[in-house]
Amino acid sequence: MTHYFKKGPAGNKVVVTYVYRGVPLQFVSYTSLFSGSEVDEGTRLLLGHLRIPEEGEVLDVGCGFGVIGVAVASVAPRLKVYMVDVNPLAVKVSKLNAKLNKVEDRVVVVLGDAYEPFKGKRFDAIYSNPPLAAGMDVVERIVLGAVHHLRSGGWAQFVLAKGGERILSKARDVYKRVEKVSKKGYTLIYAEP
Repeated sequence: MTHYFKKGPAGNKVVVTYVYRGVPLQFVSYTSLFSGSEVDEGTRLLLGHLRIPEEGEVLDVGCGFGVIGVAVASVAPRLKVYMVDVNPLAVKVSKLNAKLNKVEDRVVVVLGDAYEPFKGKRFDAIYSNPPLAAGMDVVERIVLGAVHHLRSGGWAQFVLAKGGERILSKARDVYKRVEKVSKKGYTLIYAEP
């Protein structure tokens, strides 16, 4: 499977702060990463609507500098959080950010393309702000592919800045239950297998 990541300069190192459900978090990032100097609006909306299991295992697909995965780990101490990205710099800083926010003992960050590193593994929840820059085929693969990696009773949640209606229609063919919320030009999707 080909992916969109192209190696290039890291850009400037920055520190991003964010408070999630009352927990102050700090992230090291680089300006070359997606929304590298702030928590973007789509991610903030998704985090605001996340359903987080009390225990089990969850996956953050296309983790970037680790905001979703680290935020979830910080508020759910009985969860194991997996994070994956195709960008080696994103993986490196996500590992650093898990340590910086004292959740590294429950966070596993891997280099890989979407679900490829997790063949045969299933999760209680999957979250993603898919990379629109990669094109709709990649976004569709992330949204529709989650169904094959969810445990019974699990769910997936995504935020899309565009193409939401098209993907929503396809998701309804793949998932048993699909809910949509539109906010600030974004489409939030909740799906159960």
